[in-house]
Amino acid sequence: MRELLREVLEVLDRHHGADALERSHLQAMRRLANMPGDPTRRDYWDPGHFTASAFVVSPDRSSLLLIKHKKLGRWLQPGGHIEAEDTTVESAARREVLEETGLASMSRFGSELLDVDVHAIPAIGHEPAHLHHDLRVAFSAQDWTLRAQQTEVDDVRWYPWDELEHGVLTDESVLRATRRIRRLLRC
Repeated sequence: MRELLREVLEVLDRHHGADALERSHLQAMRRLANMPGDPTRRDYWDPGHFTASAFVVSPDRSSLLLIKHKKLGRWLQPGGHIEAEDTTVESAARREVLEETGLASMSRFGSELLDVDVHAIPAIGHEPAHLHHDLRVAFSAQDWTLRAQQTEVDDVRWYPWDELEHGVLTDESVLRATRRIRRLLRC
């Protein structure tokens, strides 16, 4: 995981926040990456740990892939904890997409992070409240076929861009990254 932490520092150094909020998240992530221990581990509680997620654009670029998170009841991008077998942020994001949606065929959209976000996770079971420092990568799908993972995901679907902005139960950080990807696509 130490190699992965080095890669996290490198991608953070190359990323420039688009606004004051994202720049504050970026500063928090840089502080976390320089703390003792390994903040890529999911049991690094104080203040939290790194996660990886993916914003996946449909093959025709008309929509975005979202999952309905079982515990949170909201539509979010696929993503989650970094695992020991993950060698890069990209590989962690790809694994999460495959696990949660069944989608395997996709290509990286851009060479850098799409977005970064720090968000609070409430205490659940034996896990204390903590922060997820989410490293967000963009992909373009090569296939439309989806299959929801039953343990953590209630549903998975392609959301048309306009529908995302009007009435989807999600959060502002997802909408912020969605607006950024639309600007990159010019749609």
